[in-house]
Formats: sequence, structure tokens, C-alpha cells
Amino acid sequence: MKPVWVWILSAGLALLSGPASAQQPEPSSAPAAPAATARLQQMEGIYQKELSARHIPLLGKYLLELQRQAATAADKSAYNAEIARIQQIISAGGVLDLIATQQAQSGTMPMPAPAPAPTPTEQKNALIALSPALAQEITPKVSADAPTATVGEIAWRLEFIAAGTYDILLHYACPDLEKPLKIVVKCNGQTLEKELEVEQVTKDGQTFRILRLGSLTLTSDLRGETLRLAAGDGTKPQVIVKSLLITRPRPPAIHP
Repeated sequence: MKPVWVWILSAGLALLSGPASAQQPEPSSAPAAPAATARLQQMEGIYQKELSARHIPLLGKYLLELQRQAATAADKSAYNAEIARIQQIISAGGVLDLIATQQAQSGTMPMPAPAPAPTPTEQKNALIALSPALAQEITPKVSADAPTATVGEIAWRLEFIAAGTYDILLHYACPDLEKPLKIVVKCNGQTLEKELEVEQVTKDGQTFRILRLGSLTLTSDLRGETLRLAAGDGTKPQVIVKSLLITRPRPPAIHP
């Protein structure tokens, strides 16, 4: 199976190389590297800003397919390596470094591991963004490619997460709430509880907010651990989940 990110990269690099060839039909004796790097950097900025939200659902579907095939494969090593690579890309926000990738393909440098790009919002700073498309279980059930889900309970499998302390943030909508709703997150024997207050409702089901649920502290690396979120008692699902974000906590403010 050809990885989804391969054709994404190919399309991006083709866009870069096409105009350059048309504008400079004859080779020049002057160094072209700075101009080429500038074009790549411009493309990289557009790529990171505009395409991350579109790539994560595609990568999520590809990851689920890999996991399904790995479950029945006699030799799982190749599948596990690809699963780890895609999970790392998703953890980095679904964005690849096009400059480093082109250099790696040309043999000028080894391919580095994707690194999260720093941006000002919680969504972009998420170390891991778990969408309904990546969930193992959702109650009540929704279509596999649904971008959001109204949930009573939802669970994800974390392929890998390093030891450390992480903030857990819920990207949610909830237009109708008559009384506070308890939200519970369980992972690795730890439990976080947070009440969604009536004042924290959204104006409609398409308007999303961020709710901090608490922090998880992992004393060792986790592999294949299940993270489960429950909203209320499950009898009347009210919370629309867009994603659960696992991010490093912000450093404490320094007061003079």
C-alpha cells in the first residue's frame, strides 16, 4: 500500500518544481539554491497553515487501515514501523517538512523525524490530536469518516507516548445543557474528572471551544494504551467532540 503522505509530498513538490522550470528554461551560472530554498520555505508555510486540518483525517483513515491489516499479518514488523511513522506525523500536527524531505530524496541529507511546528493556538500546539475518525470505539456509533461525533463514550488507542506530564484538552461543542455535565478521562490507571458548566455551552453545534480537563503524568513511556472519555451517564449524549488534544502544559507565568 502506498502511504498517503507520499502522494501528498509528491503533489506539493510538483507544484514547487513546475513554475520554477517554466520561469528558468536555461541553466544559470549563478547559484540557484537561495531562490529555490525561498520558494520551498514559502510553500512550507502555506502547507503548514492550510493543509494540516485536511491531512489528519486522511492520515487517520490510513492508520486505521494499517492497524486492520497488521492484525491479520503474519509478519507485523513492516506494518508496525509504518504505524509508528504515521502516528508520529499525526502527533506533529499532520505536517511534513517539505524542505528536509526534498533534500533527503536528493541524497543531500538524511531524512529527519518530523517535529511539531510551534504556533500560537492549542490546536496547533497539540502533541497528539485524537479525532473521532481515529477512535477505536464510539457510543453511540457514527460513520467512520465523521469529522465530529456526539458521544456518550469514546476511546482511542495511543500507539506511543513518551513519559512526561501532559495537558488534556477537549475541543467540543455543546449547544444545549440544562445542568453541569461530568466529563471523565481514564488512561493508564489515572482518572481525570471535569464538569462542563452550563455557562460553557456553545451557541450551536458548529461552534467549538476548548475545555481543559486536567493533566496526566506518565512515569514511563506508554505503548498501545487505551485512553477513554465519558461524557455524562451515556443515556443522553450532549457533547459533540471534534478532537481530544494531548499537549505539553504551558510553563508557569513569571512575575517580576
